[in-house]
Amino acid sequence: MNQLCVITGVAGSLGCALSTAFIERGYSVFGIDHVEPATIDNIEYYRADLDRIVYNSTEKEALLDAINIWKGKSAIRVLINNAAYQYISKCHPIELEKITRTLNVNLIAPYILTSHLAEDLEKTKGSVINISSIHARLTKPGFSIYASSKAALSMLTKSLAIDFGGKFRVNCIEPAAIDTIMLRDGFNDKTEKINELKSFHPQGRIAQPEEVANLAVKITEPGIDFLHGACIDISGGISSRLHDPE
Repeated sequence: MNQLCVITGVAGSLGCALSTAFIERGYSVFGIDHVEPATIDNIEYYRADLDRIVYNSTEKEALLDAINIWKGKSAIRVLINNAAYQYISKCHPIELEKITRTLNVNLIAPYILTSHLAEDLEKTKGSVINISSIHARLTKPGFSIYASSKAALSMLTKSLAIDFGGKFRVNCIEPAAIDTIMLRDGFNDKTEKINELKSFHPQGRIAQPEEVANLAVKITEPGIDFLHGACIDISGGISSRLHDPE
């Protein structure tokens, strides 16, 4: 039976890179997003808003039913909780709706998917990869809710690794800045601002989506089965840098 990789946030730059990387290694991909990917030729795409599946049981069950149909053709080997909602504001109090959506998409939906697919992942001795963020450990003004959700996702990774023990592996990746459409939109595609961001990283650049995707593939490969409950830094060195005046 073919191996299946379930990926949320499949329409974004990183989601596309993850899909490509796993397809190239022979996986079938079941992709979930609230918008349609630019290309869906090689994946099974399901439209879902992960915020809504948390509080709408009908939509949650519809998503799980769709996965159940597809897993009849392929055994679930990998789940990648990649979807994220990033709300930035230095103005407080922040609207409760923004806080709730952030936590639903970034934390609760990954838990729902992991817990509901646990039996399938156990059968294949599979892997869950949560895409967390450098903001789980280090942050900056305006990111209070987003950073809190990512810190919670990293801790959820560790907690689930303990709860599920040796049934399947749970790890997370904590990337720094990635060269995505979302990032460039956040900087209004201003070259000088993006170059300034690059200069903060000791490597003098930001990550490419493919680099994070390649790391995700490596985590799932045989030979490193003892990697479990880990939060892996891929930050180009910026997480080691103290920004004091020289």
